[in-house]
Amino acid sequence: MRILHVITRLIHGGAQRNTMMCAAEQARRGHEVTLVTGPEAGPEGSLLEEAAQDPYRLIVLPDLVRDPSPARDLRALVELWKLMGDHRFQVVHTHTSKAGILGRWAAALRRVPAVVHTPHGHVFHGYFSSWKTRVFREVERLTARTTHRIVALTEGDLRDHLQEGIAPADRFVIIPSGVSLERYRRPSETASGGQDPTIGFVARLVEVKGVLDLLEAVALVVTRFPRARLVLVGDGPLREAVLERIQTLGLTSHVELLGRLEDPAPALRGFDLFVLPSHNEGMGRAAVEAMAAGLPVVATCVGGLPDVVVDGETGLLVPPHDPQALAEALTRLLEDPDLRGRMGLAGQIRAEAFSDQVMFDRLEALYSEILTRPNK
Repeated sequence: MRILHVITRLIHGGAQRNTMMCAAEQARRGHEVTLVTGPEAGPEGSLLEEAAQDPYRLIVLPDLVRDPSPARDLRALVELWKLMGDHRFQVVHTHTSKAGILGRWAAALRRVPAVVHTPHGHVFHGYFSSWKTRVFREVERLTARTTHRIVALTEGDLRDHLQEGIAPADRFVIIPSGVSLERYRRPSETASGGQDPTIGFVARLVEVKGVLDLLEAVALVVTRFPRARLVLVGDGPLREAVLERIQTLGLTSHVELLGRLEDPAPALRGFDLFVLPSHNEGMGRAAVEAMAAGLPVVATCVGGLPDVVVDGETGLLVPPHDPQALAEALTRLLEDPDLRGRMGLAGQIRAEAFSDQVMFDRLEALYSEILTRPNK
């Protein structure tokens, strides 16, 4: 198959890792694969150099940018249209909202046989102002008509899209954002479990990841566990606000900000439990990675996280925007090492359903099914 992937930017994030993994594996399986992205990076760090080493064709379009820009968007649309005409792709697979809009319309104009879109969550909550969100919602509804299949990452992700009226249920398919589990696995007994229990967080430092809620919760936790530590792995536009909040809450001796790590797996091995207090989450790759590492996970019950973290079995779920509930869940796990161990083992088993091989096989089957259907 001749496959084109389109994504707005290659920064350190779950959607970007997912896209690169899919393109690389499809190229290794013998397909002719191209990945198109824009030039933007950010404080999260760029993956462009890494992508250039992968076994697919990488093309950077200067006008493919994340924020709306009518002139640049039109130029990017024309460039995508030209590219699709030159290479006659059989499959166009777009990723994230902005690239999904431009890439799918270009594919529709070129009558590409199979058009697939993965939103990697959605931007309907926690990202933009209310008016911009409404515009995106209406454009997504219109663009969905050009799409053969939309990939939801979990049942919760699917429910969110159906509630927003993006497309009928038969337009969707559920395929998880696969994780290379072997990189994260560890024997459960390697958790530190000492006198200084460590809470881990791996995510971009942006509002939607709930990191400021987490700091408020940790301020409550340390009143009960004065030797508890929080390790933050990641970077982003909220970095300065995070540092300021750490100072304001008197958490300087309790919080370590590691910044962005090329490979977070070694850091996970030093945690006793993991927390992901997102306000919006399509799936939560970081939660799967933590479970693969044998860690219990405290997460918010938003989007696809309840489909990943089984409440009371592989971790604990709490409401979003609720530092008190978050603190209570963290305290419960810090108080009970045996419970942490049982949940960690259950999480390793649960993580198997979200492996990269599951994703690769389901996507290949999806492409083939669309291409061989008489009425696409």
